[in-house]
Amino acid sequence: MEKTNLSRRSFFKFAVAAAAVVPFIAKATKSFAADTCPATAPAGKAIASPSEGMGKTLQYVTDATTSKNAKYKAGSKCGSCKFYNVAKAEGGYAPCTMLGMKYVTNCGWCSSFAAKA
Repeated sequence: MEKTNLSRRSFFKFAVAAAAVVPFIAKATKSFAADTCPATAPAGKAIASPSEGMGKTLQYVTDATTSKNAKYKAGSKCGSCKFYNVAKAEGGYAPCTMLGMKYVTNCGWCSSFAAKA
C-alpha cells in the first residue's frame, strides 16, 4: 500500500486556496438568503397594495414571476430596482419611490421597474 505524505508546502497551498473560496461561498449564501420572499410584512408600515392606488396603476404584484405585463423580464424584481430603498429595508420589504414610499416586497415587480445601474 502506498503511503501519501502531505508536505508542508502542499498543505499551505491547499489552505490558501480554501481561504480564497470562503468569501465567494459566504456571498452566495447571503445572496440566496436575500432572494427568499418574506412571509410577512413589517408591522406598522404602509404596505403597497396590488389592487388599489398606485399599486393597481403600475400593475404591482407581490411575486414578480406572476406578472402578466409584457414589460416583465425574468429575473427582474423590486429588490433589484433603483426605486427600492435598500437603506430602509425591513424583513424583505422596503419603501418604493414609485409607489409613494409604501413598502414593497423584494420579490415584487411593477411596470416602472428600472434596474439598478
